[in-house]
Amino acid sequence: MKHIFLICILFLLMHPVSALSAETWGVYWYLCGSDLETLGGAASADLEELLKTRLPDNVVVVIQTGGARRWHHSGISSQHIGRYVYRDGELEQSGRLPQANMGDGETLASFLAFCKENYPADHQVFVFWNHGGGSIGGVANDENFNNDALSLKEIRQAFEKIYTPSSAKPPFELIGFDTCLMATLDTANTLSGLAQYMVASQELEPGNGWEYTGWVGALGANPSMNGAELGKIICDTYMEGCRREGTEGSATLSLVDLGKLPVLNMTYNALGLEAVVKVMENESFYAAYGRQAKSAENYMNSRTEGFTNMVDIGSLVRNLKWELPEFTQLMLDALDEAVIYKVSGPYRNPSGISCYYPFDGNSDGFKAMMDTGNVTSFLILNGLQLGFFDTDKAIAYLERISDEISAALEADEEGSEDNGPATPPSPSQSSETLPQYDYSALAGILSGLSSSGTTTPADIAVLIGQASSTALTSIESLRKLDISSLEDFEVTITDEGNARLALGPERIRFLDSVCFYLAYYSLEDDLILLLGKDSDMDADWDTGIFQDNFQGVWAAFDGHLVYLDIVNESDRFNHYAVPIKLNGVLCNLVVVYDFDKEGYRILGARRILENNIADKALIQLKPGDNVTTVLKAMSISGDDDEFQDVEVDEFTLGEHSVFEDINMGDGTFMFMFEMTDVQNNSATSQAVTIEVKDGEIFLSDIE
Repeated sequence: MKHIFLICILFLLMHPVSALSAETWGVYWYLCGSDLETLGGAASADLEELLKTRLPDNVVVVIQTGGARRWHHSGISSQHIGRYVYRDGELEQSGRLPQANMGDGETLASFLAFCKENYPADHQVFVFWNHGGGSIGGVANDENFNNDALSLKEIRQAFEKIYTPSSAKPPFELIGFDTCLMATLDTANTLSGLAQYMVASQELEPGNGWEYTGWVGALGANPSMNGAELGKIICDTYMEGCRREGTEGSATLSLVDLGKLPVLNMTYNALGLEAVVKVMENESFYAAYGRQAKSAENYMNSRTEGFTNMVDIGSLVRNLKWELPEFTQLMLDALDEAVIYKVSGPYRNPSGISCYYPFDGNSDGFKAMMDTGNVTSFLILNGLQLGFFDTDKAIAYLERISDEISAALEADEEGSEDNGPATPPSPSQSSETLPQYDYSALAGILSGLSSSGTTTPADIAVLIGQASSTALTSIESLRKLDISSLEDFEVTITDEGNARLALGPERIRFLDSVCFYLAYYSLEDDLILLLGKDSDMDADWDTGIFQDNFQGVWAAFDGHLVYLDIVNESDRFNHYAVPIKLNGVLCNLVVVYDFDKEGYRILGARRILENNIADKALIQLKPGDNVTTVLKAMSISGDDDEFQDVEVDEFTLGEHSVFEDINMGDGTFMFMFEMTDVQNNSATSQAVTIEVKDGEIFLSDIE
């Protein structure tokens, strides 16, 4: 007996009770290397971060590699799909499969099935690693298969093949995206019922990405944490890594409680119904909506960078609060409940979730959004705005959305009175492509969102019913807009010597932006050299009058004039894209103008990739780098009516490079306004010449 007792003591000393009883964790890492690995070894660098951690027996990391033409980590082949298990400081190969497309849903489903069968855990975490393109572009671009990517629809279908979604007990503790641009409402709804939490970035991530030593090591040190605690650690260690690498400027990462989606979806759809009512009362609301979307924080939406059509949902809705007073605050309260943690650099102020706005007016992007399955009332509004819906189709969608929300609210009100459960309605989306929304148990949550003054489901049901009945009686699609009448619109010179574009209130009815182009103009050299686009002007949207604010200066990099393209403007910062060649590679400089500091800051450079892929790698400039400025040129006498990229100045960066506005000196310049409408049609005004001589500025009509 004494011997048995001693054996038991020895066993407990070797295996503490906490370790024996600890629940298990499985981290499943979908590591699609792409050109990030081929060119810079970014995926291998993150694997090295993982190898620095030490994990207990109840925490396992399972990895699938693929998607790159070359792997820098020894033992990983670009010719096969590799599967590895990391435990106790060792990366062990557990399988090798024939080459397959990591951007295909079947490949994802195969990995999910492998993890479930061989490495099940009490708490499961899934991580996507790669480029990301937002709701439209998807994630996991496979370099070996023409950069094919997983769409949100493919992700949902792959998970549903292996797991049964459950709002009460989702199979995953957390699903994360170590990628760009995937913190969207549509992504969150794709994961509804599959995970308790989502971690993702609204903005383009810098190449350093998540800090695997930090967050995986923290999980290994404390496996008793929950998904929310782990998500916060992922966010904090990511931002610490960005600061260490100097890439924190516009970095974002957010932690979303997917259990709060029902209320967020409901309030967002209610707000969208209110917007439909507004636009049916007055079509000029489309322009107000567009202007607020362009002034809201948004991510990679310009001709220079390409278009993701992703805008910060919080800043957009806050901008619309005076136009849409009924549901704005309720929706913002629901957003605050859903986003439980977020981090960001000094040049971003995100709400934590992005939504779609059709900045490019492209039908393919809109169809891709419809294909995600997250068909919201705002998406229907966008379809009406772009002329992609007929009346019957729009009414069918909106009736379904309205009926579902109202039925859920009424059922929940009845359930709360008798303390019985409410029955959720059928989703408006096809079950083939969409998560099953569960609008039940809203009353308790809504009672806490009281800042709007609407506290009960019944009250909200009445408002939604009123909004939907009003909208559905007068709904129609916006006609195809034609702003060709604004092409070469007259620009006059004021007595003060300014260029003045007087459109008037009626002509700006469907315009959502007015900017200007500046170009160097030389008859002697038979050359027009376009310097770029900016918004530094006096704009009066009430009267439709716009006037230049030209001061004889333009942005320059180490004294060399650059092509400047404004991509996002706000009260505190303007974000610009500046095309250059960096060490022979075509890139966009990511530049911010800080109004408080009255100066520019270069955040880094991103390669310009094919297929409108957002590059995750943010390159930090360093002394010795070779830079070539890239501007756009056209001959005055030639037949070409399109500007062509031209390389202008080549120079080498020194220890202290400067990006600043400089005096352009004497010369002749062209100035013209660009007008854009809510369907992304554009027109340019007449050009005027700006003659700068001895520091004096003279404007005149072009002869």
